Amino acid sequence: MALRIAGGKLEDMEREWDCIVIGGGAAGLSAALVLGRARRRTLVVDAGKPSNSAAHGIGGLLGHDGRPPAELYEKGRGELAAYPDVEVRSGEVVRGERGFVLELADGSIERSKTVVLATGMDYRMPDVPGIAEAWGRSVFHCPFCHGWEARDQPVAVLASGARAVHMALMIRNWTDDVVLLTNAADDLDDAQRKQLDAVGITVDPRAVARFVTSGGDLSAVEFADGTELPRRAALVATTLHQRSPLAAQLGATAVPSPLAPDGLFVDQFQRTSVPGLFAAGDIGAQMPQVAAAVATGSLAGASVVQTLLGDDVGLPVPPWPTQALPADEYWERHYGSRDRIWSGRVNARLEEVARDLTPGSALDLGCGEGGDAVWLAEHGWHVTAVDISETAMGRARDEATARGVADRIAFERHDLSETFPEGDYDLVSAQFLHSTVRLERPRILSDAAAAVRPGGHLVIVDHGGMPSWATGVPHDFPFPSIEEVLAGLNLQDDQWERVRVEAIERDVSTPDGKHARIADNVMVLRRKP
Repeated sequence: MALRIAGGKLEDMEREWDCIVIGGGAAGLSAALVLGRARRRTLVVDAGKPSNSAAHGIGGLLGHDGRPPAELYEKGRGELAAYPDVEVRSGEVVRGERGFVLELADGSIERSKTVVLATGMDYRMPDVPGIAEAWGRSVFHCPFCHGWEARDQPVAVLASGARAVHMALMIRNWTDDVVLLTNAADDLDDAQRKQLDAVGITVDPRAVARFVTSGGDLSAVEFADGTELPRRAALVATTLHQRSPLAAQLGATAVPSPLAPDGLFVDQFQRTSVPGLFAAGDIGAQMPQVAAAVATGSLAGASVVQTLLGDDVGLPVPPWPTQALPADEYWERHYGSRDRIWSGRVNARLEEVARDLTPGSALDLGCGEGGDAVWLAEHGWHVTAVDISETAMGRARDEATARGVADRIAFERHDLSETFPEGDYDLVSAQFLHSTVRLERPRILSDAAAAVRPGGHLVIVDHGGMPSWATGVPHDFPFPSIEEVLAGLNLQDDQWERVRVEAIERDVSTPDGKHARIADNVMVLRRKP
Protein backbone atom coordinates (compact mmCIF):
# COMPACT_ATOMS: atom_id res chain seq x y z
CA MET A 1 0.00 0.00 0.00
CA ALA A 2 1.42 3.37 -1.04
CA LEU A 3 1.40 6.11 1.58
CA ARG A 4 2.37 9.77 1.66
CA ILE A 5 2.59 12.52 4.28
CA ALA A 6 -0.19 15.10 3.91
CA GLY A 7 -1.00 17.74 6.53
CA GLY A 8 1.14 15.90 9.07
CA LYS A 9 -0.79 12.65 8.67
CA LEU A 10 -0.27 9.49 6.69
CA GLU A 11 -2.64 9.48 3.74
CA ASP A 12 -3.73 6.27 2.02
CA MET A 13 -2.84 6.63 -1.65
CA GLU A 14 -5.13 3.77 -2.61
CA ARG A 15 -8.27 5.50 -1.49
CA GLU A 16 -10.99 6.34 -3.97
CA TRP A 17 -10.23 8.97 -6.61
CA ASP A 18 -12.53 11.97 -6.86
CA CYS A 19 -12.56 11.51 -10.62
CA ILE A 20 -10.99 9.27 -13.23
CA VAL A 21 -10.76 10.83 -16.68
CA ILE A 22 -10.53 8.18 -19.39
CA GLY A 23 -8.77 9.72 -22.38
CA GLY A 24 -5.91 12.19 -22.69
CA GLY A 25 -6.98 14.13 -25.75
CA ALA A 26 -8.38 17.65 -25.90
CA ALA A 27 -11.55 16.82 -23.94
CA GLY A 28 -9.86 14.73 -21.26
CA LEU A 29 -6.99 17.13 -20.63
CA SER A 30 -9.40 20.05 -20.47
CA ALA A 31 -11.55 18.26 -17.87
CA ALA A 32 -8.48 17.31 -15.85
CA LEU A 33 -7.22 20.91 -15.85
CA VAL A 34 -10.45 22.13 -14.29
CA LEU A 35 -10.37 19.33 -11.74
CA GLY A 36 -6.73 19.97 -10.86
CA ARG A 37 -7.35 23.65 -10.33
CA ALA A 38 -10.29 22.67 -8.10
CA ARG A 39 -7.94 20.54 -5.98
CA ARG A 40 -9.78 17.32 -6.78
CA ARG A 41 -7.80 14.09 -6.74
CA THR A 42 -7.87 13.07 -10.39
CA LEU A 43 -6.42 10.24 -12.46
CA VAL A 44 -6.10 10.64 -16.23
CA VAL A 45 -5.70 7.36 -18.12
CA ASP A 46 -4.39 8.03 -21.62
CA ALA A 47 -4.27 5.30 -24.26
CA GLY A 48 -2.35 7.66 -26.58
CA LYS A 49 -4.71 7.27 -29.55
CA PRO A 50 -6.09 10.73 -30.36
CA SER A 51 -8.66 10.77 -33.15
CA ASN A 52 -6.96 13.63 -34.97
CA SER A 53 -3.39 12.32 -34.89
CA ALA A 54 -3.25 12.28 -38.71
CA ALA A 55 -4.26 15.93 -39.06
CA HIS A 56 -1.69 18.45 -40.31
CA GLY A 57 -2.86 20.95 -37.72
CA ILE A 58 -5.77 22.00 -35.54
CA GLY A 59 -8.15 24.30 -37.35
CA GLY A 60 -10.15 26.93 -35.50
CA LEU A 61 -8.85 26.56 -31.94
CA LEU A 62 -8.18 30.03 -30.53
CA GLY A 63 -4.53 30.48 -29.63
CA HIS A 64 -3.54 27.23 -31.32
CA ASP A 65 -4.83 27.59 -34.88
CA GLY A 66 -2.76 25.33 -37.13
CA ARG A 67 -0.77 23.78 -34.26
CA PRO A 68 -0.01 20.05 -34.77
CA PRO A 69 -2.25 18.01 -32.43
CA ALA A 70 0.69 16.27 -30.74
CA GLU A 71 2.09 19.64 -29.67
CA LEU A 72 -1.22 20.65 -28.10
CA TYR A 73 -1.45 17.45 -26.09
CA GLU A 74 2.16 17.69 -24.95
CA LYS A 75 1.58 21.25 -23.82
CA GLY A 76 -1.61 20.25 -22.02
CA ARG A 77 0.11 17.45 -20.10
CA GLY A 78 2.84 19.90 -19.16
CA GLU A 79 0.25 22.27 -17.70
CA LEU A 80 -1.32 19.46 -15.67
CA ALA A 81 2.06 18.72 -14.08
CA ALA A 82 1.70 21.94 -12.08
CA TYR A 83 -1.26 20.50 -10.15
CA PRO A 84 -0.29 17.94 -7.49
CA ASP A 85 -3.74 16.36 -7.31
CA VAL A 86 -3.65 15.22 -10.95
CA GLU A 87 -1.87 12.08 -12.10
CA VAL A 88 -1.55 11.29 -15.81
CA ARG A 89 -0.95 7.62 -16.52
CA SER A 90 -0.35 5.96 -19.89
CA GLY A 91 -2.59 2.95 -20.24
CA GLU A 92 -6.01 1.73 -21.25
CA VAL A 93 -9.15 1.00 -19.27
CA VAL A 94 -10.36 -2.41 -20.45
CA ARG A 95 -13.32 -3.00 -18.17
CA GLY A 96 -15.62 -0.98 -15.98
CA GLU A 97 -18.32 -1.53 -13.39
CA ARG A 98 -20.73 0.92 -11.91
CA GLY A 99 -19.60 2.17 -8.64
CA PHE A 100 -17.05 3.01 -10.27
CA VAL A 101 -14.49 0.20 -10.48
CA LEU A 102 -12.15 0.28 -13.47
CA GLU A 103 -9.64 -2.33 -14.61
CA LEU A 104 -6.62 -1.23 -16.62
CA ALA A 105 -4.79 -3.29 -19.23
CA ASP A 106 -1.90 -3.83 -16.79
CA GLY A 107 -4.28 -5.56 -14.37
CA SER A 108 -4.48 -2.72 -11.86
CA ILE A 109 -7.84 -1.75 -10.37
CA GLU A 110 -8.87 1.83 -9.68
CA ARG A 111 -11.97 3.15 -7.90
CA SER A 112 -13.52 6.56 -8.26
CA LYS A 113 -16.48 8.63 -7.12
CA THR A 114 -17.01 9.94 -10.67
CA VAL A 115 -15.79 9.20 -14.18
CA VAL A 116 -15.37 11.36 -17.29
CA LEU A 117 -15.43 9.39 -20.54
CA ALA A 118 -13.25 11.26 -23.03
CA THR A 119 -11.99 8.38 -25.15
CA GLY A 120 -12.86 9.92 -28.50
CA MET A 121 -14.41 7.84 -31.26
CA ASP A 122 -13.28 5.72 -34.17
CA TYR A 123 -13.83 7.53 -37.46
CA ARG A 124 -15.00 5.06 -40.11
CA MET A 125 -14.33 6.29 -43.61
CA PRO A 126 -15.92 5.08 -46.86
CA ASP A 127 -14.30 1.90 -48.16
CA VAL A 128 -12.48 3.60 -51.02
CA PRO A 129 -8.76 2.95 -51.65
CA GLY A 130 -6.59 6.04 -51.25
CA ILE A 131 -8.69 7.83 -48.65
CA ALA A 132 -6.51 6.75 -45.74
CA GLU A 133 -3.33 8.02 -47.40
CA ALA A 134 -4.63 11.61 -47.50
CA TRP A 135 -6.84 11.49 -44.41
CA GLY A 136 -6.59 14.50 -42.12
CA ARG A 137 -4.94 16.66 -44.76
CA SER A 138 -6.59 16.99 -48.18
CA VAL A 139 -9.28 14.41 -47.37
CA PHE A 140 -11.35 15.31 -44.32
CA HIS A 141 -14.74 15.12 -42.63
CA CYS A 142 -15.08 18.59 -41.06
CA PRO A 143 -15.11 21.76 -43.19
CA PHE A 144 -14.61 23.96 -40.12
CA CYS A 145 -11.38 22.13 -39.34
CA HIS A 146 -9.99 21.87 -42.88
CA GLY A 147 -12.11 24.07 -45.16
CA TRP A 148 -9.67 27.00 -44.98
CA GLU A 149 -6.85 24.86 -46.35
CA ALA A 150 -9.11 23.75 -49.24
CA ARG A 151 -10.33 27.25 -50.10
CA ASP A 152 -10.76 28.09 -53.79
CA GLN A 153 -9.63 24.58 -54.80
CA PRO A 154 -11.54 21.92 -56.76
CA VAL A 155 -13.26 19.82 -54.07
CA ALA A 156 -15.14 16.53 -54.20
CA VAL A 157 -17.84 15.52 -51.73
CA LEU A 158 -18.27 11.77 -51.24
CA ALA A 159 -21.61 11.03 -49.59
CA SER A 160 -25.19 9.99 -50.31
CA GLY A 161 -28.75 11.05 -49.55
CA ALA A 162 -29.75 14.09 -47.54
CA ARG A 163 -26.39 14.13 -45.82
CA ALA A 164 -24.67 14.51 -49.20
CA VAL A 165 -26.76 17.58 -49.98
CA HIS A 166 -25.97 19.11 -46.61
CA MET A 167 -22.22 18.50 -46.95
CA ALA A 168 -22.04 19.78 -50.53
CA LEU A 169 -23.88 22.98 -49.65
CA MET A 170 -21.67 23.42 -46.58
CA ILE A 171 -18.32 23.19 -48.40
CA ARG A 172 -19.69 25.63 -50.97
CA ASN A 173 -18.80 28.31 -48.39
CA TRP A 174 -15.07 27.76 -49.11
CA THR A 175 -15.03 27.07 -52.83
CA ASP A 176 -17.31 27.37 -55.84
CA ASP A 177 -15.81 24.29 -57.58
CA VAL A 178 -17.69 21.42 -55.93
CA VAL A 179 -18.61 18.03 -57.39
CA LEU A 180 -20.83 15.69 -55.40
CA LEU A 181 -19.93 12.02 -55.86
CA THR A 182 -22.84 9.73 -55.01
CA ASN A 183 -20.79 6.58 -55.79
CA ALA A 184 -23.52 4.80 -57.75
CA ALA A 185 -26.17 5.55 -55.10
CA ASP A 186 -29.18 6.98 -56.94
CA ASP A 187 -30.88 8.47 -53.87
CA LEU A 188 -31.29 12.18 -54.68
CA ASP A 189 -34.73 13.44 -55.63
CA ASP A 190 -35.49 16.14 -58.19
CA ALA A 191 -35.82 18.87 -55.57
CA GLN A 192 -32.39 18.09 -54.13
CA ARG A 193 -30.78 18.05 -57.56
CA LYS A 194 -32.34 21.41 -58.43
CA GLN A 195 -31.11 22.84 -55.11
CA LEU A 196 -27.54 21.76 -55.87
CA ASP A 197 -27.70 22.87 -59.48
CA ALA A 198 -28.90 26.33 -58.43
CA VAL A 199 -25.57 27.01 -56.69
CA GLY A 200 -23.39 25.38 -59.30
CA ILE A 201 -22.74 22.02 -57.63
CA THR A 202 -22.38 19.15 -60.11
CA VAL A 203 -23.61 15.65 -59.24
CA ASP A 204 -21.56 12.73 -60.61
CA PRO A 205 -23.31 9.39 -60.00
CA ARG A 206 -20.52 7.09 -61.22
CA ALA A 207 -18.98 4.42 -59.00
CA VAL A 208 -15.71 5.56 -57.39
CA ALA A 209 -12.76 3.17 -57.76
CA ARG A 210 -10.13 5.03 -55.73
CA PHE A 211 -8.67 8.34 -54.63
CA VAL A 212 -5.43 9.09 -56.44
CA THR A 213 -2.80 10.67 -54.20
CA SER A 214 0.58 12.23 -54.76
CA GLY A 215 2.92 12.93 -51.86
CA GLY A 216 0.11 12.12 -49.43
CA ASP A 217 -2.33 14.60 -50.94
CA LEU A 218 -5.31 14.06 -53.20
CA SER A 219 -4.76 14.74 -56.90
CA ALA A 220 -7.74 13.03 -58.57
CA VAL A 221 -10.72 10.73 -58.15
CA GLU A 222 -10.66 7.65 -60.36
CA PHE A 223 -13.98 6.10 -61.37
CA ALA A 224 -14.79 2.46 -62.12
CA ASP A 225 -14.87 3.26 -65.83
CA GLY A 226 -11.17 4.25 -65.66
CA THR A 227 -11.62 8.00 -66.09
CA GLU A 228 -10.33 10.53 -63.57
CA LEU A 229 -11.68 13.75 -62.10
CA PRO A 230 -8.91 16.14 -60.98
CA ARG A 231 -9.56 17.22 -57.37
CA ARG A 232 -7.28 18.81 -54.78
CA ALA A 233 -9.43 18.06 -51.71
CA ALA A 234 -12.39 15.93 -50.66
CA LEU A 235 -15.00 16.14 -47.94
CA VAL A 236 -16.18 12.61 -47.14
CA ALA A 237 -19.03 11.28 -45.01
CA THR A 238 -17.76 9.38 -41.98
CA THR A 239 -19.47 7.78 -39.00
CA LEU A 240 -18.22 7.82 -35.43
CA HIS A 241 -18.23 4.64 -33.35
CA GLN A 242 -17.37 3.71 -29.77
CA ARG A 243 -13.84 2.39 -29.43
CA SER A 244 -14.64 -0.07 -26.66
CA PRO A 245 -17.58 -1.57 -24.75
CA LEU A 246 -16.68 0.55 -21.71
CA ALA A 247 -19.57 3.01 -22.03
CA ALA A 248 -22.03 0.13 -22.32
CA GLN A 249 -20.44 -1.68 -19.38
CA LEU A 250 -20.99 1.40 -17.24
CA GLY A 251 -24.61 1.59 -18.38
CA ALA A 252 -24.52 4.80 -20.43
CA THR A 253 -27.45 5.23 -22.80
CA ALA A 254 -26.72 5.77 -26.49
CA VAL A 255 -28.68 8.15 -28.70
CA PRO A 256 -28.25 6.97 -32.31
CA SER A 257 -27.75 9.56 -35.04
CA PRO A 258 -26.55 9.47 -38.66
CA LEU A 259 -23.17 10.81 -37.50
CA ALA A 260 -22.72 8.51 -34.48
CA PRO A 261 -24.85 5.35 -34.31
CA ASP A 262 -23.76 4.74 -30.71
CA GLY A 263 -22.97 8.26 -29.51
CA LEU A 264 -23.84 8.80 -25.85
CA PHE A 265 -26.66 10.84 -24.43
CA VAL A 266 -25.35 13.84 -22.49
CA ASP A 267 -27.30 16.72 -20.99
CA GLN A 268 -26.32 20.39 -20.86
CA PHE A 269 -23.84 19.61 -18.05
CA GLN A 270 -22.15 16.71 -19.91
CA ARG A 271 -23.89 14.19 -17.65
CA THR A 272 -24.78 10.81 -19.10
CA SER A 273 -27.78 8.72 -18.05
CA VAL A 274 -25.70 7.15 -15.24
CA PRO A 275 -25.26 9.18 -12.02
CA GLY A 276 -21.62 10.14 -11.59
CA LEU A 277 -20.69 9.33 -15.20
CA PHE A 278 -19.85 12.26 -17.50
CA ALA A 279 -18.81 12.32 -21.16
CA ALA A 280 -16.95 14.93 -23.19
CA GLY A 281 -15.76 15.36 -26.75
CA ASP A 282 -16.71 13.17 -29.71
CA ILE A 283 -18.04 10.37 -27.52
CA GLY A 284 -21.12 12.45 -26.77
CA ALA A 285 -21.79 12.88 -30.50
CA GLN A 286 -20.95 16.55 -30.19
CA MET A 287 -19.57 18.53 -33.10
CA PRO A 288 -16.35 16.59 -33.92
CA GLN A 289 -13.95 19.49 -33.52
CA VAL A 290 -11.07 20.15 -31.11
CA ALA A 291 -12.53 23.47 -29.96
CA ALA A 292 -15.79 21.72 -29.06
CA ALA A 293 -13.86 18.96 -27.28
CA VAL A 294 -12.00 21.52 -25.15
CA ALA A 295 -15.27 23.27 -24.29
CA THR A 296 -17.17 20.11 -23.35
CA GLY A 297 -14.20 18.81 -21.37
CA SER A 298 -14.05 22.02 -19.37
CA LEU A 299 -17.78 21.89 -18.72
CA ALA A 300 -17.56 18.23 -17.67
CA GLY A 301 -14.80 19.05 -15.20
CA ALA A 302 -16.81 21.88 -13.66
CA SER A 303 -19.90 19.66 -13.46
CA VAL A 304 -17.91 16.95 -11.69
CA VAL A 305 -16.70 19.46 -9.09
CA GLN A 306 -20.24 20.67 -8.42
CA THR A 307 -21.57 17.11 -8.20
CA LEU A 308 -18.88 16.24 -5.66
CA LEU A 309 -19.68 19.37 -3.67
CA GLY A 310 -23.33 18.33 -3.69
CA ASP A 311 -22.27 15.15 -1.90
CA ASP A 312 -19.66 16.82 0.33
CA VAL A 313 -21.35 20.00 1.55
CA GLY A 314 -24.88 19.95 0.13
CA LEU A 315 -24.29 22.31 -2.78
CA PRO A 316 -27.63 22.54 -4.67
CA VAL A 317 -27.24 20.90 -8.09
CA PRO A 318 -29.82 20.09 -10.78
CA PRO A 319 -31.39 16.62 -10.56
CA TRP A 320 -29.55 13.98 -12.56
CA PRO A 321 -31.13 13.53 -16.01
CA THR A 322 -33.46 10.57 -16.39
CA GLN A 323 -35.07 11.06 -19.79
CA ALA A 324 -32.60 8.81 -21.57
CA LEU A 325 -32.80 5.93 -19.11
CA PRO A 326 -34.42 2.64 -20.06
CA ALA A 327 -37.85 2.54 -18.45
CA ASP A 328 -37.09 -0.40 -16.15
CA GLU A 329 -33.94 1.25 -14.81
CA TYR A 330 -35.68 4.59 -14.31
CA TRP A 331 -38.47 3.10 -12.21
CA GLU A 332 -36.11 0.86 -10.22
CA ARG A 333 -34.07 3.96 -9.43
CA HIS A 334 -37.25 5.85 -8.56
CA TYR A 335 -38.53 3.27 -6.08
CA GLY A 336 -35.05 2.56 -4.79
CA SER A 337 -34.52 6.19 -3.81
CA ARG A 338 -36.58 5.81 -0.61
CA ASP A 339 -37.92 3.02 1.57
CA ARG A 340 -41.44 4.03 0.60
CA ILE A 341 -42.72 6.29 -2.15
CA TRP A 342 -46.51 6.21 -1.80
CA SER A 343 -48.80 6.66 1.21
CA GLY A 344 -50.34 3.22 0.83
CA ARG A 345 -53.83 4.71 0.48
CA VAL A 346 -56.06 4.02 -2.51
CA ASN A 347 -56.31 6.74 -5.16
CA ALA A 348 -59.38 8.78 -4.20
CA ARG A 349 -60.91 8.87 -7.69
CA LEU A 350 -60.67 5.10 -8.07
CA GLU A 351 -62.29 4.60 -4.68
CA GLU A 352 -65.17 6.89 -5.67
CA VAL A 353 -65.87 4.77 -8.75
CA ALA A 354 -65.13 1.23 -7.56
CA ARG A 355 -67.01 1.34 -4.25
CA ASP A 356 -70.34 1.38 -6.13
CA LEU A 357 -69.43 -1.45 -8.54
CA THR A 358 -70.08 -5.16 -8.12
CA PRO A 359 -66.70 -6.79 -7.44
CA GLY A 360 -65.26 -8.97 -10.17
CA SER A 361 -61.90 -9.11 -11.89
CA ALA A 362 -59.72 -6.00 -11.99
CA LEU A 363 -56.54 -5.01 -13.80
CA ASP A 364 -54.39 -2.36 -12.10
CA LEU A 365 -51.92 -0.83 -14.58
CA GLY A 366 -48.86 0.65 -12.89
CA CYS A 367 -49.72 -0.74 -9.46
CA GLY A 368 -46.63 0.74 -7.80
CA GLU A 369 -46.45 -0.19 -4.13
CA GLY A 370 -49.97 -1.62 -4.19
CA GLY A 371 -52.28 0.98 -2.67
CA ASP A 372 -55.04 0.48 -5.25
CA ALA A 373 -54.60 -3.27 -5.75
CA VAL A 374 -54.75 -4.03 -2.02
CA TRP A 375 -57.82 -1.82 -1.52
CA LEU A 376 -59.62 -3.51 -4.41
CA ALA A 377 -58.76 -6.94 -3.02
CA GLU A 378 -60.05 -5.93 0.42
CA HIS A 379 -63.34 -4.98 -1.23
CA GLY A 380 -63.86 -8.32 -2.96
CA TRP A 381 -62.06 -7.90 -6.27
CA HIS A 382 -59.69 -10.44 -7.80
CA VAL A 383 -56.84 -8.25 -9.00
CA THR A 384 -54.08 -8.57 -11.58
CA ALA A 385 -51.52 -5.94 -10.52
CA VAL A 386 -48.95 -4.88 -13.10
CA ASP A 387 -45.80 -2.83 -12.79
CA ILE A 388 -42.35 -2.56 -14.40
CA SER A 389 -40.48 -2.28 -11.09
CA GLU A 390 -39.68 -5.44 -9.14
CA THR A 391 -38.92 -3.25 -6.12
CA ALA A 392 -42.39 -1.70 -6.22
CA MET A 393 -44.13 -5.04 -6.67
CA GLY A 394 -42.12 -6.56 -3.84
CA ARG A 395 -43.42 -3.87 -1.52
CA ALA A 396 -46.95 -4.38 -2.85
CA ARG A 397 -46.74 -8.13 -2.19
CA ASP A 398 -45.59 -7.45 1.38
CA GLU A 399 -48.49 -5.02 1.89
CA ALA A 400 -50.99 -7.55 0.50
CA THR A 401 -49.63 -10.23 2.81
CA ALA A 402 -49.72 -7.94 5.83
CA ARG A 403 -53.36 -7.05 5.12
CA GLY A 404 -54.43 -10.62 4.43
CA VAL A 405 -55.34 -10.37 0.74
CA ALA A 406 -52.28 -11.86 -0.97
CA ASP A 407 -54.39 -14.72 -2.31
CA ARG A 408 -56.63 -12.27 -4.20
CA ILE A 409 -53.84 -10.47 -6.11
CA ALA A 410 -51.71 -11.84 -8.97
CA PHE A 411 -48.65 -9.71 -9.60
CA GLU A 412 -47.20 -9.56 -13.12
CA ARG A 413 -44.16 -7.63 -14.28
CA HIS A 414 -44.64 -5.86 -17.63
CA ASP A 415 -43.03 -3.03 -19.51
CA LEU A 416 -46.38 -1.96 -20.90
CA SER A 417 -44.67 -0.38 -23.87
CA GLU A 418 -43.57 -3.90 -24.83
CA THR A 419 -46.06 -6.39 -23.37
CA PHE A 420 -49.60 -6.28 -21.99
CA PRO A 421 -51.26 -8.77 -19.61
CA GLU A 422 -53.57 -11.32 -21.17
CA GLY A 423 -57.28 -11.71 -20.44
CA ASP A 424 -60.29 -9.46 -20.03
CA TYR A 425 -61.58 -7.74 -16.92
CA ASP A 426 -64.61 -6.12 -15.30
CA LEU A 427 -62.51 -3.13 -14.26
CA VAL A 428 -59.32 -1.77 -15.82
CA SER A 429 -57.65 1.06 -13.90
CA ALA A 430 -54.93 3.41 -15.16
CA GLN A 431 -54.20 5.88 -12.38
CA PHE A 432 -51.76 8.68 -13.26
CA LEU A 433 -50.04 6.61 -15.95
CA HIS A 434 -47.44 9.26 -16.82
CA SER A 435 -43.69 8.92 -17.35
CA THR A 436 -40.74 11.13 -18.26
CA VAL A 437 -39.12 8.11 -19.91
CA ARG A 438 -40.41 5.95 -22.74
CA LEU A 439 -44.07 5.02 -22.31
CA GLU A 440 -46.23 4.18 -25.33
CA ARG A 441 -49.19 5.69 -23.53
CA PRO A 442 -51.80 6.02 -26.34
CA ARG A 443 -51.29 2.39 -27.37
CA ILE A 444 -51.32 1.19 -23.75
CA LEU A 445 -54.62 2.95 -23.07
CA SER A 446 -56.06 1.44 -26.26
CA ASP A 447 -54.94 -2.00 -25.06
CA ALA A 448 -56.55 -1.22 -21.71
CA ALA A 449 -59.87 -0.43 -23.39
CA ALA A 450 -59.68 -3.65 -25.41
CA ALA A 451 -59.23 -5.60 -22.15
CA VAL A 452 -62.55 -4.41 -20.69
CA ARG A 453 -65.35 -6.97 -20.77
CA PRO A 454 -68.84 -6.01 -21.97
CA GLY A 455 -70.49 -4.27 -19.06
CA GLY A 456 -67.10 -3.48 -17.51
CA HIS A 457 -65.44 -0.14 -16.77
CA LEU A 458 -62.25 1.64 -17.84
CA VAL A 459 -61.09 4.22 -15.30
CA ILE A 460 -58.37 6.68 -16.36
CA VAL A 461 -57.20 9.41 -13.99
CA ASP A 462 -54.57 11.86 -15.23
CA HIS A 463 -52.76 14.86 -13.87
CA GLY A 464 -54.34 17.97 -15.33
CA GLY A 465 -51.03 19.81 -15.44
CA MET A 466 -47.66 20.34 -13.82
CA PRO A 467 -47.68 21.66 -10.23
CA SER A 468 -45.81 24.94 -10.06
CA TRP A 469 -43.49 23.61 -7.37
CA ALA A 470 -42.49 20.42 -9.20
CA THR A 471 -38.78 19.84 -9.80
CA GLY A 472 -36.95 17.38 -11.99
CA VAL A 473 -39.68 17.35 -14.63
CA PRO A 474 -39.94 19.89 -17.48
CA HIS A 475 -42.80 22.28 -16.91
CA ASP A 476 -43.81 21.89 -20.55
CA PHE A 477 -44.28 18.15 -20.00
CA PRO A 478 -47.14 17.10 -22.31
CA PHE A 479 -50.08 16.26 -20.06
CA PRO A 480 -52.90 15.51 -22.51
CA SER A 481 -56.34 17.00 -22.06
CA ILE A 482 -59.40 14.84 -21.50
CA GLU A 483 -60.55 15.22 -25.09
CA GLU A 484 -57.07 14.38 -26.40
CA VAL A 485 -57.07 11.15 -24.39
CA LEU A 486 -60.55 10.18 -25.55
CA ALA A 487 -59.73 11.01 -29.16
CA GLY A 488 -56.66 8.79 -28.92
CA LEU A 489 -58.81 5.89 -27.67
CA ASN A 490 -61.08 6.24 -30.72
CA LEU A 491 -63.92 4.41 -28.99
CA GLN A 492 -67.18 3.86 -30.86
CA ASP A 493 -70.19 5.64 -29.33
CA ASP A 494 -72.42 2.64 -29.94
CA GLN A 495 -70.05 0.45 -27.90
CA TRP A 496 -69.04 2.77 -25.05
CA GLU A 497 -70.81 5.01 -22.54
CA ARG A 498 -69.23 8.04 -20.87
CA VAL A 499 -70.14 7.56 -17.21
CA ARG A 500 -68.03 10.39 -15.84
CA VAL A 501 -65.74 12.70 -17.78
CA GLU A 502 -64.58 15.82 -15.94
CA ALA A 503 -61.70 17.75 -14.41
CA ILE A 504 -61.84 17.80 -10.60
CA GLU A 505 -59.78 20.09 -8.41
CA ARG A 506 -58.42 18.98 -5.05
CA ASP A 507 -56.57 20.63 -2.18
CA VAL A 508 -52.95 19.68 -1.58
CA SER A 509 -50.04 20.86 0.53
CA THR A 510 -46.93 22.13 -1.25
CA PRO A 511 -43.43 21.08 -0.11
CA ASP A 512 -43.12 24.30 1.89
CA GLY A 513 -46.37 23.63 3.75
CA LYS A 514 -48.63 25.99 1.83
CA HIS A 515 -52.06 25.10 0.48
CA ALA A 516 -52.68 24.77 -3.25
CA ARG A 517 -55.20 23.30 -5.67
CA ILE A 518 -54.43 20.95 -8.53
CA ALA A 519 -56.68 19.31 -11.11
CA ASP A 520 -57.26 15.63 -11.90
CA ASN A 521 -58.72 14.63 -15.24
CA VAL A 522 -61.19 11.81 -14.55
CA MET A 523 -62.52 9.52 -17.29
CA VAL A 524 -64.88 6.68 -16.39
CA LEU A 525 -66.03 4.75 -19.44
CA ARG A 526 -68.38 1.75 -19.51
CA ARG A 527 -68.32 -0.84 -22.25
CA LYS A 528 -71.89 -1.55 -23.28
CA PRO A 529 -73.08 -5.17 -22.84
